[in-house]
Amino acid sequence: MSEEQVRGIDHVSLLVAETDRAEGFYRDVLGLEPLARPDLGFPGAWLSLGGGQALHLLELANPDPVGGRPAHGGRDRHFALRVATTAPFAERLDWHGVAFTRSRSGRDALFFRDPDGNAVELVGIGPA
Repeated sequence: MSEEQVRGIDHVSLLVAETDRAEGFYRDVLGLEPLARPDLGFPGAWLSLGGGQALHLLELANPDPVGGRPAHGGRDRHFALRVATTAPFAERLDWHGVAFTRSRSGRDALFFRDPDGNAVELVGIGPA
């Protein structure tokens, strides 16, 4: 691999209103584990997405409107996470009362929003 090629995603950063609420959501709904985070001068949390990738939750003012976003997260900015199948996550989302939509393409994918309105896609890619 050339030194001039992108090698993957290191992390995704999301703006959140309350770190504890957002961290609890991603921990409880997706099962993400916390990572050590340096003191950056503002609240936040880092969570593992596996494979050395992370989700950074930043408790900072959000310049974007949370309301008025498309109901289907696939028609809005979002990030997608690979999972074996979406079925167990659909059950978790239902259990936590989190609305979601299925992919309109027919593939094994679903979309939901976190408590701060950030859209997330889960894509079922089959067993490892």
